[in-house]
Amino acid sequence: MPYIELEEEQHQLLRELVRTNLPSPDGSETASALLTARGLDPDLLRRTLAGMPVGLVRTTAGEISVTAFGAAVFYRAEAERLELLLSRIAHFADVHGGAARRFAGCVRDMAQGALPPEDAQNRMDGTR
Repeated sequence: MPYIELEEEQHQLLRELVRTNLPSPDGSETASALLTARGLDPDLLRRTLAGMPVGLVRTTAGEISVTAFGAAVFYRAEAERLELLLSRIAHFADVHGGAARRFAGCVRDMAQGALPPEDAQNRMDGTR
């Protein structure tokens, strides 16, 4: 799968679309009202759609939906975001010494999938 870096607005649009389809921001009062009710700005949505990489979303019968490829790109971006967050948490814990270093190592290894939670608990308890 090619790597696609999303802008924040594109990521937010895909987040909405993996939950449910949206009305196309075609300028009609009905579509605008429905989008506004969901907390979305129809004008921003139109601009975001115009810059969206090809193949991530489709518009049919007045609705916008995410493609399987678009969902994959979204979930990969989410995984990367969460991995970065866990890395920052582990670094924060590592900086604070002693048992926190062991904790940071456990969090880092768990985030990378190299350490099951049970083994992390044993490591923290000093049994492994």
